[in-house]
Amino acid sequence: MVKVKPLEHAKANYRAGASVAPSKYREGVSRATGVISAAIEAEELWKAKMSEAIAEGRRAKGLAKVSDEEWRKMALEKGAARIGPGMTAAVDKWAARWNPYRSALEAVSLPPRGPDPIANIDARVKPIVETLVAKKKELLG
Repeated sequence: MVKVKPLEHAKANYRAGASVAPSKYREGVSRATGVISAAIEAEELWKAKMSEAIAEGRRAKGLAKVSDEEWRKMALEKGAARIGPGMTAAVDKWAARWNPYRSALEAVSLPPRGPDPIANIDARVKPIVETLVAKKKELLG
């Protein structure tokens, strides 16, 4: 028989670990090297594991374990508190990544709106979508 800590003891350890996790995480990330190259080298393994997960329907199985109400509760309690600071910290990165798209959109010339809404979609919306898709392919491959 394997000796396992009682659940309440494990929960107490987990709770105590939460107070030191941010500093340990920061320390670990600061010491890490070669992360991106290792991730690139693992591309084939990642593809294989993703294919396996897709074939086994793991995403749907995981989603079936959570209700809309549980998701909403966590999104409101955790996500709402994190989104603002995360966006604020990333504003320069966002601007640098958005700028090529913004520049591409500035170069699109659209005809005036006409009376036919479907023709307006063809003449005014599709060129915008085509421009953004082309820019994404150019930038991201």
